[in-house]
Amino acid sequence: MAEPETAGPVKVTLQQLGISTGNEHEGSLDIDLGNLCAFDPAPIDTARLTVDPDGTCAEIARGITQALVTKLFNLPAEPIMGGRLAKLPTPVTQLPRALPVPKAKPLTRWQQFAAKKGIVKRKRSKLLYDETTGEWRRRHGYKRANDDNDIPIIEAKATDKPGEDPFAALAAEKRERVKTNRAAQLANLKQAAKKAGPGVLPASLRLAATLPGEGVKVGKGVGKSLRRKELKDDIKTASRLAGISTASIGKFDKRLAGEKPGERAPLGKRRNFMSVTDTKAERSKTGSIAEKLLKERSDDILDIRKAMTRMESEAREERHQAKRKREEESDVRGGAKKARKAGGGGGRRGIKGGKGTAGKASSKGAKGFKGAAGKAGKAGKGRR
Repeated sequence: MAEPETAGPVKVTLQQLGISTGNEHEGSLDIDLGNLCAFDPAPIDTARLTVDPDGTCAEIARGITQALVTKLFNLPAEPIMGGRLAKLPTPVTQLPRALPVPKAKPLTRWQQFAAKKGIVKRKRSKLLYDETTGEWRRRHGYKRANDDNDIPIIEAKATDKPGEDPFAALAAEKRERVKTNRAAQLANLKQAAKKAGPGVLPASLRLAATLPGEGVKVGKGVGKSLRRKELKDDIKTASRLAGISTASIGKFDKRLAGEKPGERAPLGKRRNFMSVTDTKAERSKTGSIAEKLLKERSDDILDIRKAMTRMESEAREERHQAKRKREEESDVRGGAKKARKAGGGGGRRGIKGGKGTAGKASSKGAKGFKGAAGKAGKAGKGRR
């Protein structure tokens, strides 16, 4: 049984996609599909360009673009999510660089020596075995391996001098190594600046590279630099900034020879703070702030007369409501009294009147009924 063929790129024509091509450019074109560009090497028709320059340029550009799109759709394509993907060929036209080619960084003395001797730099691991603690630690940085500060005991040697501190000697040796490395680094930077210019130096050392004796000597005499005037201005600015960096902004410092009185004046306006003991000034400032706020919000200020009128009207309304409530309660009491009279309340009054204690109880138990019950209680008291 024959094995099925592997699916490859499918060539899709414009007719299958339903795309109608327009009028292409008449003439030969140099098409570079890798850069998606096309060129017409034929000379321009000056007669047509003189009559209608905009229309002629638009027609030529449309024809060249149509020819480029036709070539692009004739490339083999494969389906992807959202459309088809065509692989462009290798570009033919060499386009110019936007920026110049960067200069090669000059080699240091160690790099020159390593290249001469054939020494190849090998990548070392970040971890190193620490013999003091018996564990793997970082080679550099915090808690690094074989740190001099972590050594608790230093073995004495036969060459040690009596009375010499071995820890102090170890620290001095480290300082000497750092000093030697720093001097070598500065020598490398100076050599690189001579070959490739001050641009290869760090920003902190570019000013030092322009000092007299470090640059190119011009004019008569020795020690004149190309940036002598600029260097003088930089030194003057640095001296001025250092002079106003004190707590008094240079007010009580000694003046240099030839320094003008106004050279140490601060650039901006100095802030003034209020005194913590002057309460009068604080009150006046607070009052001015309040007055300013009142002026800004004059529409929101409370009208006292209007507020008092409103409060009085509300009080009158409350009194009126209380009066109506009392009248309604009195009407209810009057209706209850009439109901008792209609139901034989006279005999009941006589019974309460016969005993004073009963008259008292009836007057206390029914406080709302101030009519016959209260009189009966008084009558009972008189009889007793």
